[in-house]
Amino acid sequence: MSKSVKILLIDFCSEKNRGDAAMQVGLLKLVFRHITDPIVSIISVFGANQSTLLINEYDHSATFPVTILGGLKPTFYPLGESTSAPILFIELKQALYFCLSIFLLFLLFLNFPKRIINKVLPKVFHKSLEQIYDTDLVIWNGRNFRFRGNPLIELFRTINIVYHPLVCIALSKPVACVGASVWHLKNPLSRSILKWVFNKCFFVSLREESSYREAKLLLGKNSKTKIAQLPDLSFAAFENGESVRAKRSALSNNEYPKIIGLTIVDWKDNGEASRNNYKEVIIGIIEYYIKKNSKIVIIPQVTKKWESNDLLISEIMQTQGAQENISILEGNPTIYDLFDIYSKLDFLIATRMHSAIFASFVGTPLVAIPYDRGGKWNIIRELGYQDQIIDYCDLSLPRLCEMVQHCWSNKDSILQIVNGNLYRCSDLVDQNITKLLDISPI
Repeated sequence: MSKSVKILLIDFCSEKNRGDAAMQVGLLKLVFRHITDPIVSIISVFGANQSTLLINEYDHSATFPVTILGGLKPTFYPLGESTSAPILFIELKQALYFCLSIFLLFLLFLNFPKRIINKVLPKVFHKSLEQIYDTDLVIWNGRNFRFRGNPLIELFRTINIVYHPLVCIALSKPVACVGASVWHLKNPLSRSILKWVFNKCFFVSLREESSYREAKLLLGKNSKTKIAQLPDLSFAAFENGESVRAKRSALSNNEYPKIIGLTIVDWKDNGEASRNNYKEVIIGIIEYYIKKNSKIVIIPQVTKKWESNDLLISEIMQTQGAQENISILEGNPTIYDLFDIYSKLDFLIATRMHSAIFASFVGTPLVAIPYDRGGKWNIIRELGYQDQIIDYCDLSLPRLCEMVQHCWSNKDSILQIVNGNLYRCSDLVDQNITKLLDISPI
């Protein structure tokens, strides 16, 4: 590939979700490792109307020699020091403005001249659109294509997710999608739209087997798009894994884990009854292990205001009183801080998928609780934790206790399997970029 190729990375999410931070760091490392002297720009999922606040959301990506720009869809997230409005209000406002953004797509697909488009498009978005016009290659940061209980919501969110790729496709830019997870979408229109967009990509990588099968089925036998099942991009952010695991705190020899970490998700999509059950089970597991003289640490894997877990954590803590054996880590630890935190645990009960990956990387055994069943959670199964996963909707205290103790009692054999799979992931993750470059049309 020639020097100074212009690379555009689209749909970078807030890095206050440290799982997204790890994937985006991984993608950037791969780009700079395998492309000679690239000129790299990033288009955010946050609209250019919020561009002055973007630096607060990209504390990891901003350490690379990149230009970070806002997206072409207006957004109204509570970034920076702004006060968080109710999430329903934010989503309704964004939905309204997104409908207006569709007009830009029509103009682009109808090949309207740039001068006319710039007259229609608010000035704050001009620089981002110009960056797309000017790029040589678009790498789409893959997303979670989830099914939704409501088919209209599923359709809206699917269109929302594919918006920036559609802009790039309309401008005849070569697009590759890396690191996606695909649920079985229930709405036929959602499936048709995603199928069309994937078929316009020259390469798509899926991060676990179930997503690969779903994407293959979606694309059909006659598709020219090259697809591959490859490890999650976060594995490219992890370097010197063996030395990290060698330096970790030794796991205790106690009958019960000495220090147990928890990552919490205040998930409301399955209804209040499921949330309350989850809360009661978490309270129960805390109380059970405190009675066994374990220490409990609640870890902030995600600190976005619009995905705050503060209310749920407060409800949990209110039941514990002045308890010395439970603590909440404060602040916004980096992905490297989190590696250190997880390496000091004996065990993790993970409701955040990437917290389970981080813990696996540093050699901490775990049980995972998928709050959004499907797709991405198969990454944890494929690491070797297929018997240590209990779905959010099926959660019960006896079952969770039994699963934790079984994993703890068999941790040596489980970790041996997991470590072997980690080496495999580390070996293969570069192919997210090398396979893409092998068939890139530029």
